[in-house]
Amino acid sequence: MTPTHQSLIGLAMVLLGAVKSWLHIGSIPVLYLSTCTGKTVAISTGQVGWFEQVHCWGCYMLVAGLFVIAHAGFRHMQKRRSVAYGMD
Repeated sequence: MTPTHQSLIGLAMVLLGAVKSWLHIGSIPVLYLSTCTGKTVAISTGQVGWFEQVHCWGCYMLVAGLFVIAHAGFRHMQKRRSVAYGMD
């Protein structure tokens, strides 16, 4: 995989993670769970702290995307250095 493709994948991961985090932050602070008996239980999540309210898998996706982009940049710089050393 070329560093360009890796950067594009990382960018997609960052965008997806940012959108998921944004949607999670703006969601209604009530979690509805279905039970085995067919009833629904409502759990209020509005009484939790800020970190618990905004934390979801989007955070992990965003950070992983940043690492992928950083790794692609590192690979790109390594490739440029090896070409430069070969020209001497």
